[in-house]
Amino acid sequence: MNLSKNKKKNPWLIVGVLVFSAFIALFNETILNVALITISKDLRVSVSAVQWLITGYMLVTSVMVPITAFLYESIPTKRLFQIAMGIVLVGTLGCFFAGSFPVLLGFRMFQAIGTGMMIPIMMSTTLIVAPREKLGAAMAMCVMGITLGPAFGPTLSGIMMQLFSWRATFALIAAFSAVMFIAGSLVIDNVAELRYPKLDILSVVLSVAGLAVFLYGISIVASQPLNGLAFIAAGAVVIAFFVRRQGRLAEPMLSFAPFKNRIFVLGLIMVTIAMLINFSMNVLMPSFLQEAYGVSSSISAIVLLPGILLNAVSTGISGKILDKGGAGRMIPLGFLTATVFLAVLAAFSAHSALPVVILTHILLYQGLAFSMSPAQTSALAVLPKELNPHGVSLVNTFMQIAASLGSSLFGGISATVQASAAAGGASSASAATSGFTAAIFVAAGIACTGLILALIFSRSCAQGAAAPSDATAQEN
Repeated sequence: MNLSKNKKKNPWLIVGVLVFSAFIALFNETILNVALITISKDLRVSVSAVQWLITGYMLVTSVMVPITAFLYESIPTKRLFQIAMGIVLVGTLGCFFAGSFPVLLGFRMFQAIGTGMMIPIMMSTTLIVAPREKLGAAMAMCVMGITLGPAFGPTLSGIMMQLFSWRATFALIAAFSAVMFIAGSLVIDNVAELRYPKLDILSVVLSVAGLAVFLYGISIVASQPLNGLAFIAAGAVVIAFFVRRQGRLAEPMLSFAPFKNRIFVLGLIMVTIAMLINFSMNVLMPSFLQEAYGVSSSISAIVLLPGILLNAVSTGISGKILDKGGAGRMIPLGFLTATVFLAVLAAFSAHSALPVVILTHILLYQGLAFSMSPAQTSALAVLPKELNPHGVSLVNTFMQIAASLGSSLFGGISATVQASAAAGGASSASAATSGFTAAIFVAAGIACTGLILALIFSRSCAQGAAAPSDATAQEN
C-alpha cells in the first residue's frame, strides 16, 4: 500500500479526478437515448435491435459492479483505474469507427465493462483518501458524478447530433477519456490494501448470470409481463444461490457482512428508494411535458435541466452539513420534501402552468439532494476498511437495480393507465396526465416509505447508534 505517496498529494485532487472520470464513463450510459432512430437508419437495423445498445450497456455495467469488489483487492489501485479508463477509451473509439451494427454493439458492451468498474473504484478510493472529517463532502462529489453524467448525456448528445452526427459524441467522450486516463495515471496512487483473495469461478458465473437475467426481466416486464416475471424469478433464484455460496466461502467474491450493520441496511434502503424516485422522474417528466404540453424532446430536456443542476449544488451542500453531524434531521427532511412535492406533482393537470410544474420539479429534486447522498455516506461510513469495497459494490448494485426498476415500473404504470384513459375517450393530453398522475402517486407512496425509514434512522442516531457524524470521525 502506497500511503506515503498519497499523503503528499492533495486528496481533493485525487477525488476530483476520480469523480470526473466516473462522470465521463457514466455519461456514456444515456448518450444514445436520443440517437436510436438515427442509428437504426444509418446502420440499417431495426429499432428494437438498436435498443440493445442501451439495454446491453446497462446489463454489462451492472454485472461488473460486484466483480470489481474482488478486483479492487487484487489489482493495485492505479493500474485498476488505468484498466477501467483504458477500456472506456478503447470501447469509445471502437464505437466511433464502427461501420456495422454488430461491431458497434460489441464495442458498446466493451465500453460498459469500464463504466461498471469506474463507479466502485471511485467510491472505494474516495473512502480511503478523503479526510475523515470531510467524508460527507467527498462522497457528495461522488453522487454528483453519478447523477450528472446520465442526466447530461441526452442533452449534449442531442446538441452534437444537430451540429454533426451521432458519432461526434463518441469522439468527444474519447478525448475526455484520454485526458482523464493521463490525469489519473499522474495523480492516483496505490492506496487500497491488497489481500489477493482467491477467485471463485462459480461465484463469478452466478453473479453475472443472476444479475443479468434479473435486470433483463425488469427491463421487459412492462411490455412483456409474463416473460419479464419469468426472467425476474429465474434471476432471483440464481442470485439466492450466489448469496448462499458467498456465505460458505472463506474468501467470498462479495461479502454480505455489511448487512449485519443496522445503519448500513437503513442507509442502503434509503439510497435505493431515492434512486428509484430519481430515475422514475427521468422517465415520467419528459414524457409528460411532451405529451401533455406539446413541447419537443430537446425543449423538455432543457427545461428540466435547472432541477438537475440545482440538485447537484444542493448535494454538495448536503455533504458539508453531514460532516457537521446534521444527518439525523437532514435525511428525514429530504424525504419529507420529496414526498410533499411528489404529491403536488400528482395534483397537476395538462392545464397547470408549465413554470409551476418546473418549479415543483426543482423542489422535488432538492429533497432528493438532501436524502440520497447523506443516506449513501451513512451506509458506507460505518463499515470497517476491509469491508469498504464490498459495501460500495452492494450499494451500487442496489442503485443499478433501482435505476432499472424505476424506468420499467413507473413507465409501465404510466403507459397502462394512459392507454386505458385513451380507450375511454380521453384526449391525448388528458390521457398522458392520467398516466403521469398514477405513476407519481406510486412514487409518492415509495417516498413516504423512505421518510419512515429516515425517521427510524434519525432515532437510531439520537439513541447513540453509529451515526455518520460519529463514524466519519473514526479511523475505520
